[in-house]
Amino acid sequence: MDYVVQLLQSLVVLFLAPLYSGAIARAEAVVQSKRGPSVLQPYRDLAKLLRKGSAISQEASWIFRGAPFVAFACYLTVSVIVPVITDEPLPLAFLADLIGGAFVLGLASFAISLAALDTASPLGGLGASRTTWIGSFAEPALILVFFTVGVLSASDNPYLMNHAIAHSPYALVLPTHILGAVAFFMIVLAENGRIPIDNPAGTIEISMIEESRVLEYSGREYALVKWGSWMKVFLMSAILMNVFVIPWGLGGASDLPSALLGILALAGKLVVCGTAIVIVDSSFAKLRFFRIAEFLGAAFLLPLVGVATSFVIGQ
Repeated sequence: MDYVVQLLQSLVVLFLAPLYSGAIARAEAVVQSKRGPSVLQPYRDLAKLLRKGSAISQEASWIFRGAPFVAFACYLTVSVIVPVITDEPLPLAFLADLIGGAFVLGLASFAISLAALDTASPLGGLGASRTTWIGSFAEPALILVFFTVGVLSASDNPYLMNHAIAHSPYALVLPTHILGAVAFFMIVLAENGRIPIDNPAGTIEISMIEESRVLEYSGREYALVKWGSWMKVFLMSAILMNVFVIPWGLGGASDLPSALLGILALAGKLVVCGTAIVIVDSSFAKLRFFRIAEFLGAAFLLPLVGVATSFVIGQ
């Protein structure tokens, strides 16, 4: 039964990630008084792209062809090591902890950036350099955020972190935890190309960051890239809600009915997280590029202050 739940969790991430992104896009359009696309539009896009062939530059090497598969595999790997629908470790959860998961996500981003440089496209190189620059700020902040929860749980295992927060009557209101949760939400926005870092609905190539890295992809490879990006925002939102904000409601690793109920609980949590993303996207403007460092600097300082606060309270 453990392996059945393990497979179920990965399938939830794989097939509900496009729905989550489609719902966010639809909600943003409604807030902005537009009709907007259907919540099922990502599935239609995937079906269309998977039926098409790929046009590949003559300058591209095996790196360009293999990067989408590497990135997609990285996101699937993260789906088996973090609590998505269960609060108990699944059979493959031993592969890595949250810090290891952060490195796996970094590997996926590195593969896509390397592929963007491989085609010698100026826009691809521009997007890769910008994404790498942003990642040099965001990834240290992400690791430091995990330290804030590790201070409270004495572990970097995501399941132990979940238990420590869920079973403590006051952990959610501690300054250490609150600052870490706010910083992680800021990193979710930065790592997934959301406002105020990037505009996912932007169509001007020179101002794109995340999307400019994959402009050379088409057909099946582009489908994998887009699917992987939807899985990334789904996974990071699930970690935010299950570890930092609402750690209750998850099922057991050996109990299929409770795992199915955990899917319903996860859906409710993602409604909360998606609403927060929609509010930010609809209330703020995209930052000028050189002001992004200020945003990410704040994301780094918040957990740093949180860790320092934990020592003060502990003393």
